[in-house]
Amino acid sequence: MKYTHKSEWLPALPLDTLQPLLVRYALRSFPAISPDTTAEGYDKEFFLLHARSLLTTCCALVEPSTEILHTASYVAFSVGDFKADKMQTAASIACSAAAEVLFLRNREHAKQVAFNAIEALPFTDFGAQAQWDLAEFSDNPDPKALFLHSLWTIWLQLSDKQQQIAFPKEYQEFTWPRFWREWYQGFLDGKPLDWELQRRVALIDDAIWKAGPEAVAKEIERIQAEMLDKKLPMAEHIEVNPDTGKFHAIPIPVENPTTLSALLSQIEDELEDCLGGHNGLAERSGTVKKLNRVLTKYKDDPQNAELTLTRVAGSLRSQLHETKELADNEDNLALLDAVEEGVRGIRANHPEVAKNREQLAQQAIHALTPEDKVLLQQALPVLAEISEPDLADDFATDIPELINDALLPLPAGAPPLPGSDATTRVFSRVSKMAIAAEQGAKILDSNEIKTVRLAHLGYTALELFYSLVQIGLRILGVL
Repeated sequence: MKYTHKSEWLPALPLDTLQPLLVRYALRSFPAISPDTTAEGYDKEFFLLHARSLLTTCCALVEPSTEILHTASYVAFSVGDFKADKMQTAASIACSAAAEVLFLRNREHAKQVAFNAIEALPFTDFGAQAQWDLAEFSDNPDPKALFLHSLWTIWLQLSDKQQQIAFPKEYQEFTWPRFWREWYQGFLDGKPLDWELQRRVALIDDAIWKAGPEAVAKEIERIQAEMLDKKLPMAEHIEVNPDTGKFHAIPIPVENPTTLSALLSQIEDELEDCLGGHNGLAERSGTVKKLNRVLTKYKDDPQNAELTLTRVAGSLRSQLHETKELADNEDNLALLDAVEEGVRGIRANHPEVAKNREQLAQQAIHALTPEDKVLLQQALPVLAEISEPDLADDFATDIPELINDALLPLPAGAPPLPGSDATTRVFSRVSKMAIAAEQGAKILDSNEIKTVRLAHLGYTALELFYSLVQIGLRILGVL
């Protein structure tokens, strides 16, 4: 079989290399599919089909499951049927070919499809881009590693004129829906969005895709809320109190309440011994406030008790053994032992709390941006208004801790990271609130939800929930 493309070295490439090169080319050309969603004649279906095709193909390259391959083949055929009467762009040609070769069993036929697509490209720069990509990725041809390089790193070596021809930054002027902007920016930066999120978006039901960008955007928000809830699980339910129309938290009780009560009593006794003497622990300290909250508010709430006691145990260990802020004496050591025993006891008697702790320990929590802190600060009165007193009180405690205004930056200049217990409570709860509000029309019709707005931003409560979900996913590295 003879290939006519002028880059004679291209036919020697294996199909497994050629297909990722097509995907990279399609990603670089992708903005041309949607020059401006406000432009006259803009076709939303044309954009969505190609966006889904490219997204699905990327997922199939990284994790080629049967489900994602089937979806990729279905979408590829849909794009092929739809584009018959449309002007084809480099991206539409490249992403269609990359998806099509996924499901062709005859590899020689698949390679011919790929080269037919290359021949049909409206520009002649595929060979040059392929050479640059191969030079950069030759040491690690794994498709997932391929996406960890900025799409345009190599182009920085070109002249200003060539850069402008190759890829000016006009795409930033496009009014794409938020997810697609973030998705594309991830590839531009060599930091793709979480692959599980991409996979779930690719597998959204066909009926929703056909309903248009608004329906897809709404479903993506629901998926993101579910993902955040699973990444920061808590042994509690968030429900709407039918009598008040406000949200409240319902703890999942511990299996052995007598044991929990005994553990908390021991902590209370040791705390009493530490206070009022020369042990260095002040009544108004953060450690004592947290312990008192566990002994009162969280005494029947094993999840929040474990989160707070874990934080207190870490703080006490640091103050005793590292900073020496507390005396290394019998009373203080006994309090630390009691707190640590309380943590172990809760986990032993509540398997779900233990499982949640194990999952939380695997999460890398990143610093909040200044914009995130502003939104959290604005959200606090809104969340308080639509929550019952206990839940509102938690938000009033946790959100200021996340914002962390009282703490100075670390010596190295890095911002202090938000605490894991406050992070878990805030973002687990807003994700559950978003899901509950989306599923329950009654709460959306209540006066609290209908009237609560961030007036200067124009947010409804549901839109606020999803904006907070975005923050949670960002600090967990999903977005």
